[in-house]
Amino acid sequence: MNPGATSSPGRDASGEYRILACVMALTAVAMGGSMAASDLSSAPDISHLIAVSVRFSVPWLYLAFAASAIAVLWPGRASRWLLRHRRLLGLCYAAGMAWQLLFILWLVVLHRGWYVEHQYSPYALVEEIPGYLLLGAMTLTSFDGPRRWLRPARWRLLHGVGIWFLWGETWSTYWFEIYDLHDVQWTDTLYYWLGLLACLLRIAAWMRRQAREHRALPHTEHGAAAHHT
Repeated sequence: MNPGATSSPGRDASGEYRILACVMALTAVAMGGSMAASDLSSAPDISHLIAVSVRFSVPWLYLAFAASAIAVLWPGRASRWLLRHRRLLGLCYAAGMAWQLLFILWLVVLHRGWYVEHQYSPYALVEEIPGYLLLGAMTLTSFDGPRRWLRPARWRLLHGVGIWFLWGETWSTYWFEIYDLHDVQWTDTLYYWLGLLACLLRIAAWMRRQAREHRALPHTEHGAAAHHT
């Protein structure tokens, strides 16, 4: 998934896959440790594993979301690397969210009564189902073969709308957790503020681009007038 971006020149696909494999392996080890410490026959423990899997995933989403803004605001080698490897960041996020989907299905299939009573929410489904569909489509079309199924404009629309939707879905979850004061964890507060920061960076980068275009405009007009003279 390379959200909201066109092709990244100079990207080393094999290197990306090696990093992705390492991230997936480390996530699997961490989730395996969490599962070993949990009672897998307990619905509340499975629900906790859903939250744990999201905590491993969200930083990748925020980095992918903010990468273009960071490159504008702080140009440099590190920010260029982030910008060039947004697809890698998105795929790391998607891989982590696969764990969340696994535990949600586990809860629904094996503990349906508990899920309906304690976790089911029509509002959540309205967000989560489109979120998974968008994430699946963005992940699939991050690879060169499936990407050719879409025209460039539609691909950019999918990834541009999709990354904003995924950010909004994620950030609003932490907003509700904090302002409903429902079992607020320190990670909820951290990810709330990090998500807000990522959005503010996008806005600041947009404002800087607009300012640059505005400053360049008089020079363009002056050059055109001189040419006609």
